[in-house]
This record gives sequence, structure tokens and C-alpha cells, in this order.
Amino acid sequence: MKLVHTNQLKEEGTSHDDAIKKKVFIKRGYIPQLMMFSSATLMPGQSVETHKHDTMFEVYYIQKGKAMFVVNDEAIELKPGDCISIEPGENHSTANPYSEEVTWLYFGIATD
Repeated sequence: MKLVHTNQLKEEGTSHDDAIKKKVFIKRGYIPQLMMFSSATLMPGQSVETHKHDTMFEVYYIQKGKAMFVVNDEAIELKPGDCISIEPGENHSTANPYSEEVTWLYFGIATD
């Protein structure tokens, strides 16, 4: 068993942008194939550049606010309750062009 009191975790910068803050609930290596399980907050105007993961699925669940995701050149606005999965090799980016912060839960699953 592993119990994590998420309200006691320190925020840290994401690998894409240190100014974008996340809390990692479960780190890589604890559960086989799970790369991370985290929450993140993008403030208005923050974004993550286009990138891809060749050997990882990513799943995002929007909790609060709205976000703009671009997956393989298709723009998709996500709002609370929306869940999107990004497959290995898909180019994707995220942005918060709105006036309020957006918060999501996300996790990655390795395919290798």
C-alpha cells in the first residue's frame, strides 16, 4: 500500500517548463509501466510546446478551467470533466489562452 496526502506534497516544475507547477502523486518506478500520476496547473498564458513521446500514452482529465490541446494539428478545447488520451508518437501541445487557471490530473503509461 502507498498512501499519499496530496495536500502535503510540494509543487515542482514540469519537465517542459519549470514555471508550470505540478504535484507528483506516484512517481516512475513504483507501479510497472506507470511513468507518473500527477496534477498540474497552467496559469493564464502558460503553454507547453509541441512534443511527442514515442513509447508512452498520456491521459489528461480536466478538473477546473479550460485548456486548449493540439494533437496532430487538431485543436481541441477541453473543459471540466473532459478526458483525453494521447497515443505514442502523436505530436501534442497544451495551452491556457483563457483568463482563469486550468487544473488537470494526468498519468503516463510506458509501452516499452
